[in-house]
Amino acid sequence: MTVQEHLPAGTILIVDSQALGCSGAVFRVDPSTGEVGQFSLGGELLGGTGIAVEAGGGILVSKDRHFPGTGSVLRLDPGTGHQSEVSSGGKFSAPLGVAVEAGGSILVADGSAGGFGAVVRVDRTTGGQTVLSQGDGAGADPPVRAVGLCVAPDGSVLVVEQNMIGGEDLSSRVVRVDPVTGARTTVTSGGDLRSPTDVVVDAAGRILVADANAFPGFGGGVIRVDPVTGAQTTVSSGGGFVAPGAIAIEADGSLLVTDSDPGGSDRTLFRVDPVTGAQKVLASGGQFTFLTGVAVVR
Repeated sequence: MTVQEHLPAGTILIVDSQALGCSGAVFRVDPSTGEVGQFSLGGELLGGTGIAVEAGGGILVSKDRHFPGTGSVLRLDPGTGHQSEVSSGGKFSAPLGVAVEAGGSILVADGSAGGFGAVVRVDRTTGGQTVLSQGDGAGADPPVRAVGLCVAPDGSVLVVEQNMIGGEDLSSRVVRVDPVTGARTTVTSGGDLRSPTDVVVDAAGRILVADANAFPGFGGGVIRVDPVTGAQTTVSSGGGFVAPGAIAIEADGSLLVTDSDPGGSDRTLFRVDPVTGAQKVLASGGQFTFLTGVAVVR
């Protein structure tokens, strides 16, 4: 049974790590009206981070170990929202993002695995874990953190990493990982990247990064990265952004960006025009508490 039989194509799914009295939740958002509905609540969703949709119908949610339990990947039934565990513990330390490869394998960006962060591949059936790529630490203490990832059309894995030194991010970057060998190549670093949080690739192969503190004034925004040269250009900044978190792309190329003000009450899902950078509030407030992941049903 496919996910589309329960959730129409275009449906937006959002992870909220602390919703409903710190129970955690996955919400569904109507892409036309912005109406928010509850999809899966409580259970193991407290501390949920990333979200991805499997071709076979499952909805995957990564969970940080710093909340009750261990770091894990959950699968939600598209019809009932029922939660089951795919993989937990093992090499996981702080799973912060999840993606699905064309063959169905699950990839997890772990911010602390092995002390340097890693990309962990998970067998979708057995839950077996293997480290595809280990972070290099860049001599930092604490070292680089893998915080988000996606799979490019050519199968390569793109990872955003934060390198925090003395509270100031000096060398955040986008890294391309070979899906076979795990070899790492830096696509871009520094520039406007200060606290990148998530990454996606558009239909033209361009890389789009959400950054919570990019640009003067630390207002956050979305940065487009040339996949060949690594050149950075601003897509959208300032405006309603406070601390952009997760990013996804709709079928028409529009960008979806979550924003949760860590020091206030603003919890917003923005739709961003990829050409003009115009921001539109699609859903805000209400049941939202702290938005950490977003995905679109295809």
